[in-house]
Amino acid sequence: MSTSSVLISNFVQSIKKLRAKLSPVFGVIILGIFIYWIFNYRKIIISTFGDISLSELAIILILFITIGIFTVFTFVALIRDFGYPIEFIDGHHALYYSQLASMIPGGIWGYAGLAGVLWSKGVSKVDSILVIFQYTLIMLTACAVIGVTGLASIFGWGYAIIGGLPFIFLLLGRNWLDTNRRNFFPGSSSLPSNLSLLKILIYGIIIWIMGSICFTWLLYSSIGYEGIPFWTSSGAYAAGYLGGYIAFFAPSGIGVSEGLVTLILSPYVATEKVMAVAISFRIIQTIVIWCNILVATLFRLKKNKSSLFK
Repeated sequence: MSTSSVLISNFVQSIKKLRAKLSPVFGVIILGIFIYWIFNYRKIIISTFGDISLSELAIILILFITIGIFTVFTFVALIRDFGYPIEFIDGHHALYYSQLASMIPGGIWGYAGLAGVLWSKGVSKVDSILVIFQYTLIMLTACAVIGVTGLASIFGWGYAIIGGLPFIFLLLGRNWLDTNRRNFFPGSSSLPSNLSLLKILIYGIIIWIMGSICFTWLLYSSIGYEGIPFWTSSGAYAAGYLGGYIAFFAPSGIGVSEGLVTLILSPYVATEKVMAVAISFRIIQTIVIWCNILVATLFRLKKNKSSLFK
């Protein structure tokens, strides 16, 4: 190995070690800022929950539950396209436990947790990586489509196509990727067809539209139904998620997502009010996620108990 290769390798290893040390630190700092925001805006947050009626809150929760079910359905559909007859409850278990792992600072624990659960369900290591890669790319593309389209009125409609570029590249390069998969990993499963990938993308767009409706509903319940167009609010929510996703140092994008949403919508509404709504939405979302984790745990315990008595 040449001297330059050794230097580059050592440099890369140093960066990885530095990231491993700094990521938890940044995560704790971001989490601390988020807790400070909750404390600082506590009166407005309480007011936000007070502004929404029980019936509206019930509708938002029902939409959240529907989103959760449809998300698992989409994930399971992709795994089955790889040839694995995975059950819905196993997909539910895998997704929501990975969300629990993603709350750990560092940006990789959610993927590691998801891969581990898939391996335990009989999905090969290579196929697990391929499933996670394609699912992540498709769902982020769906999010970008909603975000860029929603904010096109601000930045211009010419940018709307940007959101779909990753998926377009995936479709165009699908055969090339599958050929390389056969060459390097001959025992792995064939990639889903372009039609199957398009189907998953449509499911993802529906999921993000429902998520945007939830956020916009909470926002409108707090500030009224005038002042912010629906698509602008939807675009801000999706853009906030993407920003939080990229910020690997923030556990589950916490703090970063809310900050971006506030930045985008602050020209329309007072900063404190937007921040309070964004934090309130995060609180509701976190409660729903933990409820799903509890459901997944109870089902898992019930299934294990049933297997013991067979």
